[in-house]
Amino acid sequence: MHEETREFILTVIRDVINLPLPAQVEDGLPLGEEGLGLESLAMIELVLQLEGEYGIDLPEEDLEPQLVPNLGRFVDAVVDRRSALAAGSAAQ
Repeated sequence: MHEETREFILTVIRDVINLPLPAQVEDGLPLGEEGLGLESLAMIELVLQLEGEYGIDLPEEDLEPQLVPNLGRFVDAVVDRRSALAAGSAAQ
């Protein structure tokens, strides 16, 4: 689930910023302008696409740069949400 989520996130980022990404994108790369180049509107678009694709909720307060300072932590946060959703669905 982790690698598939990571690849989807990178695909959306490529589409949103409309620029090519390096062949190897390190997990430690920041999401913002100093890294992957996501500005606030691009981040909103990314979150909306993730919520639509995976049926998860990514509250803005959970995505503060201090909590998800880089790609790896962001992917982890999305995977955690997906896992929680799957666990909740399995329990029903």
